Amino acid sequence: MKASNPILPGMGVCDPHVRVFDGRAWLYATHDCSPSNSGYAMDEWWAWSSDDLVHWKHECSLSPADTYIGPGFRSCWATDAAERDGRYFWYFSEGARRTGVVTAESPGGPWRDPLGRPLIDEGLAPTKAYDPGILMDRDGFAYIVFGVWDYHIARLRDDMISLAEIPRRIEIVAPEGPYGPGRTDDKPCLHERNGVYYLSWGCFYGMSDRVYGPYECRGSIIREDMVAPPLRYRRHPVTLDRHGSFFEWNGQWYFICNDMSRSGSPYFRDSSLCRVCYRGDGDMEPVRLDVEVEVPGWGSP
Repeated sequence: MKASNPILPGMGVCDPHVRVFDGRAWLYATHDCSPSNSGYAMDEWWAWSSDDLVHWKHECSLSPADTYIGPGFRSCWATDAAERDGRYFWYFSEGARRTGVVTAESPGGPWRDPLGRPLIDEGLAPTKAYDPGILMDRDGFAYIVFGVWDYHIARLRDDMISLAEIPRRIEIVAPEGPYGPGRTDDKPCLHERNGVYYLSWGCFYGMSDRVYGPYECRGSIIREDMVAPPLRYRRHPVTLDRHGSFFEWNGQWYFICNDMSRSGSPYFRDSSLCRVCYRGDGDMEPVRLDVEVEVPGWGSP
């Protein structure tokens, strides 16, 4: 079976974060609301699901009016989700200012705001308090990472809606990002594989043997020569604004990320998917971003 890229073309599904719950893939995303956007106009968060990574069903929308933010807000930025003890938690960015959380008994809601205020407020750490990423570690602890340029991390309490510690800065050795050496990006993401922690920002990443770091930057997994011509950007480098996440599906790792190849606009983006392969030392191979990607079903070799 093959998935086509972008996976939901022309829908404005962007900043994708995929979680696998009970054998089903759940895509938590933001929504660029119009191809005519001249700036970021995102008035809701979306949840989609799939049992094969090919066919996607829109499950629900989360409106700012259903949170402490209130109606009329149009900066519904990047998001992530997690599950603990049969409850689901959806973390979202209030623009570049704060991070909030809603909870539900199903990965598709209905959602309620348990705090009535931000989980991470402005001024809590010396970075912007947005773009959350969640790591459910093998030791049972959950962590939240957030920020831009300088990332901060904190362990979550078991309730998943409060911090167990003061956020601490993550050190990155020789950082690099889409804007050149010495700078990262926003939208940090954490995943773990075989005892190695991966901190990513778009298609760039670092590795560490400790969740708190330091992380050694390993560069970008996306290269111009490995992106199919229809998916190459017209006016931007292919590493720009990838804002993606890593997930494992049926024993295979994937990277899902922003894709502005169809619109040519950073304000109306799709999401594209590719396979990820790891070397023996844990490094990731450069990925092939193509118009189709092979997706094995559950139980396939």
